[in-house]
Amino acid sequence: MAGRYAPTVRNPVGRLPGGGLVLGVADVVVANDPITGQGSNSASKCAASYLASIVEHGEKEFDETWMRATFDRYWETARHVTKWTNAMLAPPPEHVLNLLGAAGRLQPVADRFANGFDDPSDFENFFYDPEKTGSYLAEVSGA
Repeated sequence: MAGRYAPTVRNPVGRLPGGGLVLGVADVVVANDPITGQGSNSASKCAASYLASIVEHGEKEFDETWMRATFDRYWETARHVTKWTNAMLAPPPEHVLNLLGAAGRLQPVADRFANGFDDPSDFENFFYDPEKTGSYLAEVSGA
């Protein structure tokens, strides 16, 4: 899996000694530092994603191809959690400090940051990139 997913991701499909296959779930395959508190969120979202894949698959065989596709579907959500968690482990850059400071003064900024705990994909729109952060803060503050 090297190069396909972030370094915190393990091979999602395992082979048992008897030859059977198993599909790893949640932090068994996507291990994040607990700094962002995403463990139970990620486990719940993984279970919901896997359930949808199982139901959609119907009575067909649950083979390795299906397992990898099922994990890839979950990864579309989990990759945002991993990126956010990794960003929070590093010293915050100036634009993030400005964003957090604004969250103390502007309720919409505080709300949006807090809502990122539920949907970390939104951080792509205002958190990682200094220009996006600046544009967002200018919009919210009316500057």
